[in-house]
Amino acid sequence: MARKKAVRRENGRGTVEKTNSKKNPFKAKVPVGTKIDKNGKTQAVYKTLGTFPTREEAENALADFSRTPYDITNSVKTFADLYEAWSKYYFSTLKGDSSMRTVTSAYAYCSGLYDMPVRKIGPGHIRDAMEQGYVIPTTGKDKGQKRYASINTQERIKSMCNLMFDYALERRIVLTNPARAFKIGNLLNEIPKKSKGKIPFTQEQVNELWKYVDDIPWVDMVLIAMYTGFRPQEVAILETKNIFLDENKIIGGIKTDNGRDRVVPIHPAIKSLVEKRFIQATERYHSDRLFNDPKGQQSTKMTYDMYRGRFMNVMKEMGFKGLTPHCTRHTFSTQAKRCGMDAGIRKRIMGHSLDKDVTESVYTHPTFRDLVHEMNKLDFSVMEYV
Repeated sequence: MARKKAVRRENGRGTVEKTNSKKNPFKAKVPVGTKIDKNGKTQAVYKTLGTFPTREEAENALADFSRTPYDITNSVKTFADLYEAWSKYYFSTLKGDSSMRTVTSAYAYCSGLYDMPVRKIGPGHIRDAMEQGYVIPTTGKDKGQKRYASINTQERIKSMCNLMFDYALERRIVLTNPARAFKIGNLLNEIPKKSKGKIPFTQEQVNELWKYVDDIPWVDMVLIAMYTGFRPQEVAILETKNIFLDENKIIGGIKTDNGRDRVVPIHPAIKSLVEKRFIQATERYHSDRLFNDPKGQQSTKMTYDMYRGRFMNVMKEMGFKGLTPHCTRHTFSTQAKRCGMDAGIRKRIMGHSLDKDVTESVYTHPTFRDLVHEMNKLDFSVMEYV
């Protein structure tokens, strides 16, 4: 058997050794510390950087490592390792269980990445997880069947990976963040518009909702979502401490810096609906959430999955076809624009970025009175959809 021969280079730069492997016969190693041998001499301790099919590739790997070294001793090796380390840190920063469930739900679709070495994951692998990842429910109508990620779930997977690889980058586990190498918008634009299922409610449908608001459970929640512009998951986790009935405002929002903890005026049309829910939450359920359901399996507190289920029940009961939870937000934005709401304030209320408009984002400072004035322009009595 041929003896492995090390290729020497400048001290501290690593070495390339010949191995017995036919597929990858060259091993690149880098020094990570020293130890004292039995004779009292100091010896370098090496870690394997990788194995390669050619000496040139092994040499290039050492050169790359020398230019941009990372922490090779870190225990995080795979995507699953990274998730475990990152989630322990990230979950400690969250306020509620709902946000944790959003992350764990997104992670469940990424099983194809679990065993991949984290440094070998590229943008294409993450996109594959978003587009091709699936779960197999153990209960419900889809029990035992593959359920692929919805558009909303794909957005959550992308957001989760953004944060996971930011964490890894800061700790020198990886050299780049592959999740931030592409934008979710580019992915969504590749999906046929018909499959997105995002259409505004019609005039007739809005009228029907108001007609049955006291008779069909959760219709009020749909209307509150429509008149505030909050995202479905933002509506689901609204906290009573952030409902200010005397000041006619709600503080809520998640997801982005622009969307998080934003101020949304309470439209006069839904003031009584919000007030009724607030009283139920505080006096009947003693809950810190605005929306509660005593039939919830885990607790009365609303979650996004609970919200979606109750929303779809309303649509079924009303006989509305093709509408999803995000359609309330599309309805708000569409009608706000038609009613002449100031574009900058509409974006602020919805939690959209103002970065592309320097004048609006840097030099414009609307007051709450300005927000109220623009919100009160919203009128669903005239909706000329084409």
